[in-house]
Amino acid sequence: MVLNRIWLTLIVILWVSSFSIAQEKKISKALVEFEAKNYSASNALYSKLIKEDTLDPQLYPDVFRNGAISAIKLKKHTDAKHFYEKLSKTDQFNFEDAFNYIQLMIYIGATQEAQKMYTHPVVVASNDARLNLLEVYFNGSYLDGLRQDSIRYKVELATFNSEKGDFSPAFYPKGIALTSTVKKKNKAPWLLENTVLLPAYLYKDSTKMRKKLKGNGEHKFDGISFYDSIDKLWYFSKYLAENKKLPVNAVGIFVYDEKRKKERKFSFNEKDAFSSHVNISNDHQVFWFASDREGGIGGLDIWYCTRDQNRWSEPLNAGPVINTIGDEMFPYESDGKLYFTSNGHPGFGGYDILYANLSGTEISNIKNAGYPINTNANDYSIALDKTHLHGYFTSNRGDLKDRLYSVSLNDVTIDLDAYVLSNVGNHNVISGVRVLVMNSRNRVIDTLFTDENGKFTFKSKPDQNYTFLIGSGDHEPLAVDFNTMGIKKSEVIEKTFTLEETMVSFELLVNDYESSYPVPAATIELKNIETGKNIEFNTDFYGTIHANLPFNITYQITATKLGYDPAVKQFRTSDTLKEIHEKIEIRKTPALITMRLDNILYAYNSFGLSDEGKSELDTLAAFLRENPEVNMEISSHTDSRGKAPYNMELSEKRSASCLNYIIAKGVDRARMTVTNYGETKLLNQCADGIECSEELHKINRRTEFTFTFPGKE
Repeated sequence: MVLNRIWLTLIVILWVSSFSIAQEKKISKALVEFEAKNYSASNALYSKLIKEDTLDPQLYPDVFRNGAISAIKLKKHTDAKHFYEKLSKTDQFNFEDAFNYIQLMIYIGATQEAQKMYTHPVVVASNDARLNLLEVYFNGSYLDGLRQDSIRYKVELATFNSEKGDFSPAFYPKGIALTSTVKKKNKAPWLLENTVLLPAYLYKDSTKMRKKLKGNGEHKFDGISFYDSIDKLWYFSKYLAENKKLPVNAVGIFVYDEKRKKERKFSFNEKDAFSSHVNISNDHQVFWFASDREGGIGGLDIWYCTRDQNRWSEPLNAGPVINTIGDEMFPYESDGKLYFTSNGHPGFGGYDILYANLSGTEISNIKNAGYPINTNANDYSIALDKTHLHGYFTSNRGDLKDRLYSVSLNDVTIDLDAYVLSNVGNHNVISGVRVLVMNSRNRVIDTLFTDENGKFTFKSKPDQNYTFLIGSGDHEPLAVDFNTMGIKKSEVIEKTFTLEETMVSFELLVNDYESSYPVPAATIELKNIETGKNIEFNTDFYGTIHANLPFNITYQITATKLGYDPAVKQFRTSDTLKEIHEKIEIRKTPALITMRLDNILYAYNSFGLSDEGKSELDTLAAFLRENPEVNMEISSHTDSRGKAPYNMELSEKRSASCLNYIIAKGVDRARMTVTNYGETKLLNQCADGIECSEELHKINRRTEFTFTFPGKE
């Protein structure tokens, strides 16, 4: 009996071991296929491991991770979603997984689930640069704006699709060249399997027929890129020489000369990189292409060469304005704009078509083309004719099969150039004012700011109603309606908006320190700390002044009157209070006694004057100029840190800073004496050997002023 149990245990162990070995072999084989980008094979293996072998995602996270990516490449989005869901419930789930999961949810239109994943702990705790992209999606109305139907584009299914999969259109004098899977038995999507390189076809408008493109069309290649009608050159891509050390064959750019019937390689192909998607500028001075070569920013990047006499320069990366950590490809220059395809810029998910302003090779102001060009599917590879108003692009919208779509551009642009002015004084322009642009459904569709000239520009669409919410902390907000109803041609509209300055009701009471009685006829100086501008008042019979002051400004109050010591106080007007009441007390100046001022403090090991310190010295200098009979002693101190001789030298420098500043303000040097104490007169217990906080040490770093009045030395 015991012997039977032993044999049974051994059999179970051997079976488990054999099963485990077989499983590991399947995992290894799946990884090989995945790294070779043979996603059809890797998807089949990973699906079996997950669905049939029921592997634990906690123990085999890469199986679920790679399985999800393989499923996405084959457009099996339900499987990919299932794999990511299981992985997300483990502690193996990372930001990369969450980001891909969110992109998948946006791609299939499950925005609520994407929003939920945005709050996942691995996303919240991350500092990955791609958080900026996610914030655009979820911290505003970006997606709503993209989904608004644009009258700029009219999109229709092209009539010459094969229903087998067509993509990568290129204009040719005889018609439209395209790449097709019409005679390809392999069902894997062209973009995803490195084994799928396909023939080109030509559709002729004159015959309404399509046939195989002759010449370079006999080759198997990865899509027509561009036809140079001036030099009669075709640019396309295909495999470079096979490199057995690499899991994927490299793809390069090739040029076919129609006149000479010869083919040559692009001189800057790289044996271990993908290079394709050529476009040449109208002036033939810039050669655009896409590549994942070394020196890029993300996966595929946009690169360019410039013409140097009869040769192209070394390739240059188009830079971070256009390129992201995702993929950017299919560059196409047209009428001062560079169109391209990206999955790294904000969009609907998957690949979207975007465009940017272009000046030479300088790229700016990138925009998503929006709906109906872009959808939740992959939309890519746009090409426009010489009018820049008609063209074709590729999309797998609907049943996720690549097809060609025609597009017509309605280039009606209505630009609003608006200036924002203040109603105060000379009606100066106001810079930095935020302008929220709302559509007819009261949704914010854009946020603008006025420039240094008080100007903002809004590019509007025809037949729309907008509301501008113009706000400034210093001015009352303004809501303005703007509509483009009935405008049928491009124009620039100029407008001016005036904001009422927001004011706070301010009251100041000046009291005698000893008696608490009001002090009439006192001089009050209000100094705007930001601008340095002064306003003077005199207190009335009740010791008060009244003023209307702008919001969010810091003021310094200086109260002076003959026979009183000057008093200084700061306050700030708020954007939440409509009324501010302040009180300041001033002391009578007794004859024949001294007075001390202890508010000039320094940073550690420094003798430089702070802005607050300079402001105090300005008040002090004004007092001395108004009272020429008063003399003053300046004495400076340090904290206990550092050696005594050094601290004495530091206190001398502090006194010199104050002395020189006051002399520069017009006070006679002969009226001032200087005494320095170093660390010998501490105001608290923070002597050598006693541990104190920085705040306690700071108290001892000071300069004091002792005033001597007539009749008392």
